[in-house]
Amino acid sequence: MIESLFGAESPRAHNDNLSQLYSIDHRKKYGEGGYGATYAARDRRTGEALAVKIVDTRRMRLDAVKRECEILSSLNHPNIISVRAHGPGDQARNEEHLYFIFMEVASGGELFDQVVERGTNAMSEDTARELFRQLIAGLKCCHENGVAHRDLKLENVLLTKDQIVKVIDFGLSHQYPRTKSGIIDRSKPLKEICGSKSYAAPEVMAGLYEGFAADMWSLGVCLFAMLSGFFPLDEASKRDWRFERLAQGQFRGVSTTHLVYSWYKRSPDHLSREVVDLLNRMLMIDPAKRASMVDVLSHPWITAGGVPMQDHFDVGGEVVDVDGPRFRGVKIPEGAVLQTAYYDDEEFDPVYRSLAELNDGLEEEVTLPTLARQEAFGRQGGCTRIY
Repeated sequence: MIESLFGAESPRAHNDNLSQLYSIDHRKKYGEGGYGATYAARDRRTGEALAVKIVDTRRMRLDAVKRECEILSSLNHPNIISVRAHGPGDQARNEEHLYFIFMEVASGGELFDQVVERGTNAMSEDTARELFRQLIAGLKCCHENGVAHRDLKLENVLLTKDQIVKVIDFGLSHQYPRTKSGIIDRSKPLKEICGSKSYAAPEVMAGLYEGFAADMWSLGVCLFAMLSGFFPLDEASKRDWRFERLAQGQFRGVSTTHLVYSWYKRSPDHLSREVVDLLNRMLMIDPAKRASMVDVLSHPWITAGGVPMQDHFDVGGEVVDVDGPRFRGVKIPEGAVLQTAYYDDEEFDPVYRSLAELNDGLEEEVTLPTLARQEAFGRQGGCTRIY
């Protein structure tokens, strides 16, 4: 594969300036994809171990590569991969079709691998919480800088040897403009259908969306997979039979997490009520009802006791008060009759009486959505990550 990209010989450092600053070890390859490969590198001045992503611009547009580098260079956060230097190859060395990106190294592998290696054994909530806190912190930095990632997935989260999360791959990101007063202007809806199939929000698949809310859905999918070992949906569109049933369930006020588990005759009893509530909020089909960044950061499962959970929650996540449950579900048509959850007075465990009705015709065991690496789709024509 690599010879088809670069020819029979391994590529050399790309220009006199950067080649003097950085060395590349072509014997140690971290990853490879349709657009190039990533190798071990080192800063000659400090001795710092790095990685270099070498992109073949005949297969990925140069302007897209530069744009990704510019976005990454504008984001300075411990949970976002940092770029040290980048630039085109040297024409004198027949490298004009290559682009070199030197970045910090994250040698702990992908978060995806940690989920897959556990198989049917779910990641503990304590482990998931620590990783997810870092992931949400990195995304918060993106949003504060007007950047919607648009391809958040387990494969795009790397770990260092010390288990520090690093968000990577901004090839499909959108950066919102700022007004003259410095406010991020998100008034114009995005229409580009992009991302990765099992992680993309329903409104993204429909082609009209707000990028920050779409990122929150993708985060919810990541957390669900970390704690469950499978995806909630294969795809958030009518092409997946699960999506319509999920919409019906949210319409009726049923817990998304319990409903998804019920399709496979499983129980989410290993999950705390707090994290079920968080998942339900993040995986709302209606983006206006979906948990925002502020909601997630202040959620009791994230704060781990910093904010006490209430005794009663309806299945949509709002506290049940004396006036009855307030739903955070999809938009409800006028005249619709809601089926609420009922609670055992002793333990407050939800008993979802509408699950059987929602699962009519699903008596036979159905196949779980496949937990597998997914190639992104969108502007770059399937921007396969190579690091």
